Amino acid sequence: MKQLKTSAYSYVLMLGHLCTDLGGGALPAILPFLMVQKGLTYTQAAGLTFALSSVGSIIQPVFGNMADKHARPWLMTLGILMAGCGISLLGFVDSYWVMFALVLFNGIGAAIFHPDGGRMANYVAGKKKGKGISLFAVGGNMGGAAGPLVAVAGITLLGGDLRGTGFLAIPVVLMAAFMYTQHDRLTEFAAAGIKATQAAMASGQHDDWRAFCKLTAVAFLRSIITVGMSTFVPMFYMNVLLQSEAVSGSITTLWAIAGACSTLIGGYLADRYGFSRTIRLGLLLLTPCIALFAMSRSLVACTLLVILCAIFLNFAFSPSVALGQQFVPNHIGLASGITMGLANSFGGMVCPLLGRIADHHGQPIVVIWILVGVALLACLGSFFINDPQQPEAA
Repeated sequence: MKQLKTSAYSYVLMLGHLCTDLGGGALPAILPFLMVQKGLTYTQAAGLTFALSSVGSIIQPVFGNMADKHARPWLMTLGILMAGCGISLLGFVDSYWVMFALVLFNGIGAAIFHPDGGRMANYVAGKKKGKGISLFAVGGNMGGAAGPLVAVAGITLLGGDLRGTGFLAIPVVLMAAFMYTQHDRLTEFAAAGIKATQAAMASGQHDDWRAFCKLTAVAFLRSIITVGMSTFVPMFYMNVLLQSEAVSGSITTLWAIAGACSTLIGGYLADRYGFSRTIRLGLLLLTPCIALFAMSRSLVACTLLVILCAIFLNFAFSPSVALGQQFVPNHIGLASGITMGLANSFGGMVCPLLGRIADHHGQPIVVIWILVGVALLACLGSFFINDPQQPEAA
C-alpha cells in the first residue's frame, strides 16, 4: 500500500474517531425507540448513558499514561472495533441488563481509542495544535451526527424493527481494518513523539498540574452539559414538544452537525486568539441559550436554540484538549485521557441522577434548568483559566 503523507494522518485519525463515536452518538437517538418499544423508564434510559461512560471514566487515564510510555497504536484499532460491536447489537436483545452490558462494552472500546488517538493527533499536527486537535475532535462530532442518521435510517428501513441498529457495525469494521494496515506508520509517529518529549524533559520542560486541574474542573462541568443535552433534548422534543420518536431521535444529528462545524471554528479561533479566550467565549454565550431553550415551547425556536447551544458548547472542546496537552506536555497521553476521556465521561456518570430527577417530575424540563445552572458555573470557572506563559516545547 502506498504510504500516506504525514499531514493526511490528521484526517485518518479524524475518520477513526468518527467510527469510534458512531455508536455513542447513536445511543440518544435509539433511546426514544427503546422507551416506546421496550418500555424503558427515564432512569433506565439514563442508565444506558451511564454505562457508556462509567468504565471509560476510570480506564481512559490509565491507557493515556500507558501511551506516554510505550507505543501501542494497535489499541486504536481494537478500540474502534469494540466500539462498533456494542450499541449496534442493542436492537437484537430484550433484556435491559444485556443492553447495559453491550453499551458498557462500547464504552470500553471508546476509552481504549481516545488517549492514543488524542496523543497521535498532537504528534501529526505540527505547530498548529488547535487545528490538529480540532480535526481529531470533529471526527467525534461527525460520529455523533452520523450515528443517529445510520441508526434511525436502519430502523426505518426495516419497518421500525430495532434490529436496524446492526447497520452501525458496517463502517466501524471497515475503518478498523484500514487502521490495522497503517500500524507500522503510526508506530513510527508514536516513537518519534515519545523521543521528542523525553528530549524536552531533559532540557527542563515541566508540567503545570495546578492549571491543568482548573481546566479539568471546567471540562467536567462542560461534560455534564454535553451528555445532559444530548440525552434529554430528544426526550424534551418527544414529551414536551410532542414530536415523534423519529423526529426526537434525529434532533441529535442536528446537534452533532452544528457541534462539528463549531469544533473546527473553535480550533481556528484558539490558534489565532488564544485557547482560554475561546473556551471563555463559548461558555459565556452558552448559558443564556440553554435558558431560552428551557423557556421556549416553539418547535422552530427550540431547534434554532439547539443549534446555538451546540455551537457555543463545542467552541470549548478542542481548545480544552489542546490546552490540557500544553499544561502537561510531559504527559500528553494522560492529558488526552483526562480532558477527552475522563472529563467527557463524567457527564455520563451524572446522567442517572438527572434521569431520576426527570422520573420524579414526570418530564425532562427540570433537567434542562439544572443544566442552565451547570453552564453558569462552567462559565465562571473559565475565568480562572489562562494560556501557558511559556510556549510549548518543540
